[in-house]
Amino acid sequence: MENKWNRDCRSFKGVYSCDIMTGEDYRDCSECGFYDKIGKKILILKLGAMGDVVRGTTILPALKEKYGQDSHITWVIDDKSKEILYNNPYVDRILSYNNETVLILQQEKFDVLLSLEVSPPTTLIANLINVEEKYGFYFDGDGHPSAYKKGALEHLETVFSNKLSKECKKTHQEMLFNNVELDYKKQDYVLILEDYEKEYASDVIGDKKRKIIGINVGSAGRWVSKAWHPDLIIEFIKKISKDYDVILLGGKREEELLNDIENSVKKERISVLKNDPENSVREFMAVINACDLIITGDTLALHLAIGLKKKTIALFFCAPPWQIEDYSFFKKIISPLLDKYYMDDRYIEELVNSISVDEVLGAVKSL
Repeated sequence: MENKWNRDCRSFKGVYSCDIMTGEDYRDCSECGFYDKIGKKILILKLGAMGDVVRGTTILPALKEKYGQDSHITWVIDDKSKEILYNNPYVDRILSYNNETVLILQQEKFDVLLSLEVSPPTTLIANLINVEEKYGFYFDGDGHPSAYKKGALEHLETVFSNKLSKECKKTHQEMLFNNVELDYKKQDYVLILEDYEKEYASDVIGDKKRKIIGINVGSAGRWVSKAWHPDLIIEFIKKISKDYDVILLGGKREEELLNDIENSVKKERISVLKNDPENSVREFMAVINACDLIITGDTLALHLAIGLKKKTIALFFCAPPWQIEDYSFFKKIISPLLDKYYMDDRYIEELVNSISVDEVLGAVKSL
């Protein structure tokens, strides 16, 4: 007798017995009453950066709304960013970008492709996918990216020209939704924290009686002028410490800076917390969630704070503030030198000093 296998079932693993089969001790799928047939198969190519991955989660509920709750979403992503998608109820499968994944994608059949980055390797992978419904960007024969649909062309042209980028006042999410021809309704980010992650953050924060301000001291690797000057952070801490507790936020790249700021305020007999620069993305996310207010430049911490709906003050030095959606819990402070140094990736002393401590103190009071 030939065994029956529901290969299009959401639970079917293919390379080992599914949890239902194992738990119920079934011989094959003919005995199973939990058959959950997959509808449209959707492939998302979005490797990083991490902040853009966080913002990219806004399209997930809209995809399910358009293609049905039975649709199956596969997201291909860099290893360093994949933790952001853990426990996301809309993502059915997370694939790390590697040679094996590329081979799988060349063979597997999908119904919809969303290629959400304008640069290789994403555009190169997109060219390998055999699928009829395509959105986003691909690698063209002239060696440059092109757009599959008209909706993505505007986004692509803002990449080609800083002048067009300045003129286009759409948020990143608006452009993202246009890229994939979905209706934009200011959809929320989708970030899910588990209880054990919240407990980790509670251990870091300790038994604090006052409200906690988290100050992110770093910036994205390329855009080194996205972060507030350390001297201004120190001055701000001195002024705010009588009313708030402070935790310094940063990663491995900022470890020395975190220590320098901590030691500087210690000389004034001010004690601050700091997150472990070796912590994971999930742990960093949990610490942000434990804060009452976040102060940060336009970097990963900003998008995590928005996704967690934390009161946030965002400092914009060289990046376009209009690309960040406005929220009631969110305050933007824009450098007067933004236009002069728009999208400048150099470290510029006058730029990172161009937002005053008093401006940030005023924003804290307003929130």
